Amino acid sequence: MKPESATGGCHCGAVRFVARFPSRFVAHCHCESCRRAHSAAFVTWAGFPSAQVEVTEGRDVLMVHESSQGTSRMFCGECGTKLFFSSERWPGETHVPLAAFEGPVDRVPQGHAFWDEHAAWLPPLAAPPG
Repeated sequence: MKPESATGGCHCGAVRFVARFPSRFVAHCHCESCRRAHSAAFVTWAGFPSAQVEVTEGRDVLMVHESSQGTSRMFCGECGTKLFFSSERWPGETHVPLAAFEGPVDRVPQGHAFWDEHAAWLPPLAAPPG
C-alpha cells in the first residue's frame, strides 16, 4: 500500500506540515531567486495543490517574505528554514522543498526548471531517473 501523504518540518521543529498526494511535480529549480533565497546551487521542489498542504504545528511562527511581486516565500521565524513557496505565476499551488520532508514523496525529481539561469560553476548533471 502506497502512503497517502508525507510529513516534514523546519530545522528546529517549531513548524510541522503534512502534504497529501498526489504531488503535481518534483523538479530541481535553478532560477536565481531560488538559488539566492536558499544559498544553494539549486532547490528541489515538490509542487502540490495548495489545499493538499497543511501546517499542523507552528503556524504562528511562520514568516512571509515577498521575494518578487506576487511571489511569497514562507519560512520559520525561529530557525529560518525556508518551507513554502507560492506565486501568482502558479495560482493554487504550494511548492515545498523536498529536503524539508522526513521521507520520500510520491515521485522522484523529474527535471530541471530554469536551467538557463543555473550557477555557472555547477558541473554537468546526470539526467534524472525515469
